[in-house]
Amino acid sequence: MAKYKFVNKLGFGDIFVQALLWAILIVITFGLATPFFAYYFLKLIINNTELHEI
Repeated sequence: MAKYKFVNKLGFGDIFVQALLWAILIVITFGLATPFFAYYFLKLIINNTELHEI
């Protein structure tokens, strides 16, 4: 039976830039963007994760 592992291709810079942009957006919208940030960030992580066979 084959074994698999999840590999995430996000780098620190990718995460930092997105978090900074969303922090600015949250401040501008007085917190209304917060639920959308949570959804977007989870989607970003899932879309950059691959399944590799060991």
